Amino acid sequence: MIIPKNEAERENFYWDLINKCMVSRSDRMGSYATLRSYFLFGAGPDKNPATFNKIFPHIDQLTSFMFASDTAKFSIELGAGVDKTEYDKTPPMIERLNNKWHDSNGDITFGQAVTWSLVFNTCLIKLVQRGKDTYPFIVDPSSFGVLREDITQLDRQEAFVHTYYTTKSQLTRDLTSHPNKNEILRRVSETTVQDNSMPSGIQRIILSNFTPTMRGNASFPMQSQNTYRPKTAEEVVEMYELWVWNDDISDYQLVTMADGGVCVFDRANTFLRGEHPFIQICPNPAYDYFWGYSEVEKLCALQDLREHRLTQIRDLLDRQANPPTALTGWIGNADENNFALSRVGGVLSTQEVTGKVEQFRPQIPQDTFAEIREIDTMFSEMSAITSVLAGRGEKNVRSGGHASDLARLGSSRPKKRALIIEDALEAMATKYLKLDQQHDATPLKTEKGQSFISHQLTENFMVKVDAHSSSPVFMEDVKSTAIELFKAKALTRERLIEMLHPPMMQQILEDLKIIEKKEAEAAKAQAEAQAKQG
Repeated sequence: MIIPKNEAERENFYWDLINKCMVSRSDRMGSYATLRSYFLFGAGPDKNPATFNKIFPHIDQLTSFMFASDTAKFSIELGAGVDKTEYDKTPPMIERLNNKWHDSNGDITFGQAVTWSLVFNTCLIKLVQRGKDTYPFIVDPSSFGVLREDITQLDRQEAFVHTYYTTKSQLTRDLTSHPNKNEILRRVSETTVQDNSMPSGIQRIILSNFTPTMRGNASFPMQSQNTYRPKTAEEVVEMYELWVWNDDISDYQLVTMADGGVCVFDRANTFLRGEHPFIQICPNPAYDYFWGYSEVEKLCALQDLREHRLTQIRDLLDRQANPPTALTGWIGNADENNFALSRVGGVLSTQEVTGKVEQFRPQIPQDTFAEIREIDTMFSEMSAITSVLAGRGEKNVRSGGHASDLARLGSSRPKKRALIIEDALEAMATKYLKLDQQHDATPLKTEKGQSFISHQLTENFMVKVDAHSSSPVFMEDVKSTAIELFKAKALTRERLIEMLHPPMMQQILEDLKIIEKKEAEAAKAQAEAQAKQG
């Protein structure tokens, strides 16, 4: 984009871009609120929580197939034409990357982002550099916007916006050395308005009516319920972080604006040359919609049907235990007579010979929960979680090998999404390593004793997830392949341990060195003994 040179025109240009990027925000916020409510409570925000929320454990299980934080490990692939001496630098760099990944809680943050990307349609992670360390933060998709939603992949967008909130005291500290500090704070104070937003249920009722007068009944939960929404009493200011591609410098222009179009910072890219700090996770991408498809949205109708059937079964069982009763020919108050019949040891007498008590007890079907189990099967089919894959038994399975083959064939659909998530994980790890090259000058050593810093590693590299270790659905295939290669003598014992990644791997590798040393000494002693005998 060509950014205007005049200061006033630039500010208007930036604010116009922000409004264009956030054009769908209000619509998406309403949709995300509904999806969040179904995920947490099994019902919409204007309904009471479900008796049993099937969506939450289902998404939790699906996430466990998509990403495993404890097994994910990385490797560095160098580009074609890179000098062979660079390969000696990759092992210590990989070790530092894995350490920084876990120390910054990148594994936990990425796992949470995967869960919410299935709940919504997309979730984003933002990398923030503080000194030598990199920290990941989850960005809610409702606080993010892109210029063109018909273009997929964030790197192809000309402009995108991240909104966040800050307190006025924090903003004052951030502007300590700013030349226009007083003017910015004055304009921000003038444009700050009080948030008078209503609860989502009432807001939906009002917005759905086209007449000034509201009519009809509304189903709204009146009991107290924890919505797991943060509340802040401190006055905050909404901020906009705009990333726009500047054609003049062939890099991103980073602009920070306060609510009301007040430009706070306007500077060149402070992250990485030609790159931005955001990673998009979209397990169900769409070719013509940036945000993709939601996994929970596909399950909402099934959850409603399941809750409806559970309510009917509960009502049926209640009427079976306490059936409707007809009293014919009895004198006195009907409620008192029914109360006497309902009590344990209750007695009811009459002199009327025509007195009769008739109960209408409903018939309970032979398999009351058959349809519930069918609905649960639909849940599994929707997300491709087969019985074998979920750890449950399957009919006609004759051996462990047969079950393993069924699990391998049944995991094809989850693998497809796991590979999509793996791409986002690799992009995030690559930015981790690039930031390490730029900010961390701590020396490293190769196995040959050569000292170097990470900045001296070639820039022609790509971080990859080692052996698809980020997803459990690949682990059995990786293990069986490693064992077969070891049997064929195509792997060393050290490499086999690294591929299997057992607990206490570092200690096992150190023990292996001692074992191999003793084996070499024993072989040497045996060879010397045979030589003497000869």
